[in-house]
Amino acid sequence: MLRCLSVAIGTVALLVQLGTPTAWAADANEAKGTPAMNQALALNYDWAQHTRLKWGYNDLDGDRIPDTLVTVWNGKTIVFVSDDGKLPWRTEDERRDWNAYFNESFNVGQEPPSMWNPIRKNWGNYTILVDRDGCGRLDSPGDFYYKAIDWNRNGAPEAEYYHLFPGQMPWSNKFHVNLSGEPDMSYLDWKNFYYADEQRYLPGGKYIMNVHGNGFFLNSYSKNPQRAWENPIAWYDFDFDGHTNMVMRCADVHTDAGKQTNLCEGNEIYRGDLSEFEMSFELNGNTSPTKYHSLDMQLTFYQYTGVGPSYIEYADRVPGMKGLPEAEFLSEKLLWTRQETVRRYWPYMDGFKLATEFPGWQGVWLLFDEDDDDCRWEEMFSKHEEGWTGYSDRIGDRIEVDSDYGGKGMLYIGKFDGRIHLHHAETAFWDIDYLGLYKGSMDRKGTDEGPEPPAGLRYPRVRYSDRNGNGFIDTIEYMTVEYGREATTERIERTVSLIEFGEGAELAPDICELFDPRVTAPLSGWRLDTWDGNPLRKSDFAGTPNRAAYDRMMALYTRVNEQMWRDAQKLYRTAKRHGLNTSENADRDLKLTYAKAELAALTELTVPPGYSRHLSGKTRRDRYNNGFWLKEKVFADILAHSGMDASTLKRLYYMGKMDELCKYIDHHTVKPAKKAS
Repeated sequence: MLRCLSVAIGTVALLVQLGTPTAWAADANEAKGTPAMNQALALNYDWAQHTRLKWGYNDLDGDRIPDTLVTVWNGKTIVFVSDDGKLPWRTEDERRDWNAYFNESFNVGQEPPSMWNPIRKNWGNYTILVDRDGCGRLDSPGDFYYKAIDWNRNGAPEAEYYHLFPGQMPWSNKFHVNLSGEPDMSYLDWKNFYYADEQRYLPGGKYIMNVHGNGFFLNSYSKNPQRAWENPIAWYDFDFDGHTNMVMRCADVHTDAGKQTNLCEGNEIYRGDLSEFEMSFELNGNTSPTKYHSLDMQLTFYQYTGVGPSYIEYADRVPGMKGLPEAEFLSEKLLWTRQETVRRYWPYMDGFKLATEFPGWQGVWLLFDEDDDDCRWEEMFSKHEEGWTGYSDRIGDRIEVDSDYGGKGMLYIGKFDGRIHLHHAETAFWDIDYLGLYKGSMDRKGTDEGPEPPAGLRYPRVRYSDRNGNGFIDTIEYMTVEYGREATTERIERTVSLIEFGEGAELAPDICELFDPRVTAPLSGWRLDTWDGNPLRKSDFAGTPNRAAYDRMMALYTRVNEQMWRDAQKLYRTAKRHGLNTSENADRDLKLTYAKAELAALTELTVPPGYSRHLSGKTRRDRYNNGFWLKEKVFADILAHSGMDASTLKRLYYMGKMDELCKYIDHHTVKPAKKAS
């Protein structure tokens, strides 16, 4: 499927920031490449129709208060417009070294990168136009346009809008809103006036491109920003600890294929209905300063061949887009797109309810990050999805696909493994990376992640099937495959058929209680155009559908991990009591970390014996992951050493009857094995 600085400004400039009057000499500007104030301004506009601009300060609205600055920044002519009608600098600042000042203000060259600088804290609403292509105008496809929106009038921005493109095509209308009061937003390359590397992150995985806290962005690859491809990608920090609890991604890939080849001419390429709705949940609660982002489970609803839910009626107005009227002529050719106030997108607070209640989805995916190393939404794509393999976690995720939407997105807890599964999934795999050794994707080549698993690496896979067609997994095949040639290199080690365990009252041993992820919370109707610009509070999320969705999924996962740990402890204590825990300490000397060169040279991944490292259940992640592996490995010991009836043991284990299984072991242990040392 297609889813689709440190540049020092000098002591005098710093004094300017502190309020000390300073006059800059014209020749100082010239020495740094900034034109003298009396030099001609080479911009190709009809100055007979507009107020002629000069280098330095300008007063476009005629109130005798400067509102516009023209200067050179990093070799490009720029125009800075105060959309509030008053430049945020004093009269005596006009002849300062603006190149150095702006480089300091935007942290150009600073390592590690930082997006916010308090120098800008009183700039208010402003627009920066850059003649990036040197054409003499500020409204050509090769130019850069940036607008900061100070929603609550506190001097610092809560939103930004810009158009440029992070690839070869020239158009991207991007609107970014920070709802948590953080003024650092998109990571932009202000030296070259371009989109920077969105994969840059600080130690602990904190992405420099701000996708933490609460907020969202809309991304439209056409001139018309009303509709968008990603509309929105939204993130939620419900406990306000700075880490992400949930991500919502909505997308319209119903584009006009003929216009995709030349998007700068495509005024409207989006149809107006969603083709994808995705919700990712951070369930383990193990984010921290050393693990800034983590996503554990995602549901993806899709409609590629028919009509998805319409987002046209969900419109917000962003009045800050208009700016200073007297400066409109600078955007003459692109005025309509730069000043469009309407944004149509899936509601930030209500999206989950609206999406899950839409009956016309084509299908739905469940992805679970079993090795707990997925962070951004790109990693929550699956390598089994056409076109997204490069962005996915290559090994370690479990995916399940209901391709005809027969199960309507319902979930259940499998008796055979205690995990969350997707009702009516026809295709389901778990590619096992037991130690989480391989992490990385093609858009992270410059990071410390990776490498990609080497071709031919043999690794374990579990395939789940619903052979009787009732919507529940009934067959589990344990196999090994080769990376890159999975379909033709399957080697099945063993198969478990739940149907074989049906007898008496359990004629349908695979059927489980269904869980509906839909929420009953009423629509909140929250909109940007009624937002006051102040940081959202916990009370703003209370009772909203998206908060309810997170709480509901968290409750399900809590039920799963607690039961997983209870069952694992019961079985482990029983096995230990009878001396059946013979392989417990086989992992004492297990190698846990590998250098990149070692990973690139591995030929085989396995699930090694031993479970001494799985005896802790302090955290949700421990109870889930350690609980699962503890159960599996202890049961393998029991099967190998007990001398009891294997069919009975398997029936009770895979039917989730842990109490009965432990009682059976207590009463039927024939020959205790030697206890683990």
